[in-house]
Amino acid sequence: MLDKCSPENLKEALERSENYRQELDETNRGIIALTLELEKKNEEISNMSQQVWQVAKMATMGELSASIAHELNNPLTTISLRLEGLMEQIPSNDPMSKTLTIITQEVERMAHLVKNLLDFSRIHTIEFSTVDLREEIERSLELVSYHLRKKNIKVERDIAIKTPYIHADRQQLRQVFLNLFTNASDAMNNSGVLTVSIRNGDTCGESILVEISDTGCGIAPENLSRVMEPFFSTKGEGKGTGLGLSICRRIVHGHRGSLNIASELNKGTIISILLPVTISYNHTQLEPDSYQ
Repeated sequence: MLDKCSPENLKEALERSENYRQELDETNRGIIALTLELEKKNEEISNMSQQVWQVAKMATMGELSASIAHELNNPLTTISLRLEGLMEQIPSNDPMSKTLTIITQEVERMAHLVKNLLDFSRIHTIEFSTVDLREEIERSLELVSYHLRKKNIKVERDIAIKTPYIHADRQQLRQVFLNLFTNASDAMNNSGVLTVSIRNGDTCGESILVEISDTGCGIAPENLSRVMEPFFSTKGEGKGTGLGLSICRRIVHGHRGSLNIASELNKGTIISILLPVTISYNHTQLEPDSYQ
């Protein structure tokens, strides 16, 4: 018994105990690391599941929009034909002629909106072409014009007469602008100003800068760094998927551009989009739309 309690045996037992403790600690660290990795993978799977669900939901909404647009086309065509027949029967100096002309113009505007809705909802392959940014912005504003008027939002433009073209996919660009215009209008509850500006992004003329600003509620500093994350949203439940800015940034990056956001609480938000340009320019001056 004395031999078993010798200093050498005690030292060996202590060393074995320390080794066991180190092995146990290492095992525990491994278990913790595996647990964290599993939690991370579960979160990734959850996010992927939500993305798949959102994509399916968006596809359904696209089909619904296309169906509604097709249904609207039929009565609009009938109204247009009847108006044409009436205008042929009424002399040009008749007071009713002016009223019919106004109705005809409104029907044509509605038909144009329906066409834009069909173009936007249609599933298409990415197709790059020479694009006039001003034209795409105007078409996007036209699509949300009723929404803006309903919320008493004034649209202001600061667009240079001489603007370069860009090489882009029209439908994807329109998706970006519609998302940003809708976000801006949602940030302005009852009234406000939506400002769209286009100017050169650098002194060499190799890029073009689009800025979309609002006078809305702004974004809290603690949320500003997260607004580009998929599924992160400052809107209430049922008022957004949190995919808007994430999709916008992905599309802009796909066009070799950049998207940045600056915001001040209770003062407003500015979205800046920088895109590369082509060589040719558009010098045409666009007339302000009636819904401003």
